[in-house]
This record gives sequence, C-alpha cells and structure tokens, in this order.
Amino acid sequence: MPGSKSSDAEPPVEVRDRPVRIALTGGIASGKSTVARMLAEKGAVVLDADEAARRAVRPGQPAWVRLREILGPDFFDPARGELKRRKLRERIIRDEALRSRVNAAVHPAVLETMEAAWRDSCLREPTRPVIFDIPLLYEAKLEEAFDCVVLAYADPEIQVRRLHRRDGVSLEEARKTLTMQLPIQWKRRRAHVVIDNSGDLESTRRQVDALWEKLMRRERLCRKDTPTTWS
Repeated sequence: MPGSKSSDAEPPVEVRDRPVRIALTGGIASGKSTVARMLAEKGAVVLDADEAARRAVRPGQPAWVRLREILGPDFFDPARGELKRRKLRERIIRDEALRSRVNAAVHPAVLETMEAAWRDSCLREPTRPVIFDIPLLYEAKLEEAFDCVVLAYADPEIQVRRLHRRDGVSLEEARKTLTMQLPIQWKRRRAHVVIDNSGDLESTRRQVDALWEKLMRRERLCRKDTPTTWS
C-alpha cells in the first residue's frame, strides 16, 4: 500500500460492528426502482419510502388529516376519501410553497415507519443488508443519517424521455417535473456510490452485482470525497 512503512500487502477489509445504513436515491425516471428491485432479488430488505408514503396518506391516518387541512376536499375522492395523487403532483410542480407544506406533513410519518422496519430487520437478521429507498433523500436533507448513499443516475435528457414515455406527458411537462427535485448532477457529486442507468439493463445489473459483492464482504463503501461509479 502506498505510504505504508510496515508492509506492501493490501489492507484488510474493514468490517462494521453494526449493519451499515444504506440509502438508495435517484431522480425521477433515473432507474432507481430497477436498482431497488435487483437488490431485493439478491436478498436485500428494501424499505420503500413511496410505499410508506402511500400508507401514511390512507384515509384517517394523521398525515391524511393534515393534508385535508392543507389542501381542502378537492384533492380527495368524495366517495372513498383517497388522496388524488396525480392531481396533487400536477399542482405541486407549479407551487413550491405547497410542495414544502405537503412534504412536511407526510415525511415524519414515512421516516417513523421506515426506522421501525429498520430496527426490526436488524434484530431479526443482523447480517442482511437493508436499503432505505428514499427518492427525496437530498431534498429532505436526510443524507447524514446514512453511512452510504447509492445514487441511481441517468443523464437528465434520458430522464425526460423516459418520463415522457412512461407517464404520457409532454416533453415540456416532463422537464418541469424534473425541477421538483434537485438536479441529478448535483446529487451525483455528493453520493458515495453511483450506479449509471443511462445504458441497458445488463450494464445496470453488472453495477448492482459489484455493489452487492461489497455488501456481502461488509466493506466500507463510503468515501464522501471520492464517489465511486461502477460500470
């Protein structure tokens, strides 16, 4: 090892005494769900913030009550009381102040649910990797709560085209939707591990395989000043 006075041998693998807290994040249509699915197939516990958010806004839940106060009845199905998620998304694209109020109402319940699931998994299967799948990790300023942040990355123009095809929106609306989140290039500079999803599925799978190998060896993945891209 360069600079070593005692030996040129490779340093031993660094092992954590506790499970590594790993967050997976990305941008809209950056392929984060694909990476999460691949990790789950390998055996990771994936805690999905979007799923936790859907549970948090079920009729009668505290976050649902708060959203009713913020939004009024027009954003809820009159028969079943369910949140009109598409209508809300279209509104908060244009209204940053409302987006902040909605996030403040929902995020605490989401995080509480995920933390409880994390603790339960660590008690039952302490060696099994747990991945916090949090799309708005950086927007919610949660990155310091994790040992390692994995970013599912795609070039912004690829994000726009994917969103256009996936949701049937115009290219202009797709670009506006991307502005709801911090720029993916900004996130790339801050993530510990970057999985580039700009290519095909096989390229993504190779990168996920490399990440999983390191998780199984319990290597330290985090180097805030030196992000890693596996390709």
